[in-house]
Amino acid sequence: MDPYIYPNTNVLINKLNIRDEQQLIDVEAQLLIAGIIDISSITHEIDFQKYKSLQKIHHFLFHELYLWAGEFRTVNIYKSEHVLSGLSVAYSDKDHIVSDLKTIFSWSKSKQWKYSNPLLVEDFSSFMTKLWRVHPFREGNTRTVSIFMKLFAEANRLDFNAQLLSQYAGYLRNALVLAAVEEAPEPQYLLKMMTDALDVADFNKFKADDETSNYQVIGRYDVSKYKEKPFETD
Repeated sequence: MDPYIYPNTNVLINKLNIRDEQQLIDVEAQLLIAGIIDISSITHEIDFQKYKSLQKIHHFLFHELYLWAGEFRTVNIYKSEHVLSGLSVAYSDKDHIVSDLKTIFSWSKSKQWKYSNPLLVEDFSSFMTKLWRVHPFREGNTRTVSIFMKLFAEANRLDFNAQLLSQYAGYLRNALVLAAVEEAPEPQYLLKMMTDALDVADFNKFKADDETSNYQVIGRYDVSKYKEKPFETD
C-alpha cells in the first residue's frame, strides 16, 4: 500500500485535502509557478556541492501542498514509459538514495563547469541525467532537478534558458527517460536540448535527427501532447 496516496485513488495526500486528481494537478501547477518566481529568495542558502540542495529546492516548491516536501521517498517507484514500450526507468532503490546522490555530487566536483570546458554539454547533461535517475522524491522530481540545474548553471556563471525546458516539458521528460535507461541509452535528445539551453555553438554532433529542432517529436513518438501518469509503487 502506498502511504502517499488516499486509499483507492491515485491522488497524493495533500494539505488542502484535494481528492480530485485533475484539481490537484492544477493547484500544484499554480503553486509551482509562484515558487519558481520566488526561488531566488533561497539561492543564498543553497550549497550546490551537496545533495541537500535538492531537498531545499523541493521543499520550497512543494511545502504548501505536501507534508513530505523536501523528504526523500520511503517507497520504491516505477512508471510505464511509452518511449520505452511500457518499461520503466530503474530509479534508485529507496535505501540507496542518499548514497547514490553522494556519489553523483562527488563526481560533479571533478568537472569543470565553464564554457572553456569542451565537454561542458556532455557533463551538464550527464549530471542532470544522473540526478534525475535517482528520483529521490515521491513526486516533483523533474521539476526539482530542472530548477536545480538552472540555479547550478547560474551559480557557475553559465547562461541557461530555463524557459526552453518548461515550454517543452514533454520533450524534456522523455529525453531524460531515454538518457537514463540503463540498457542502450539514447542521450542525443537531451544533449540537443542542453546545447540549446546553454547556448553553446558548434555542437551539431548532438543533433539526433531533423525532428529534434522543433521539440515536438522524439524518434517516432509525438511528445508534444505528453501527459503525466502517476507512479506505481512496490
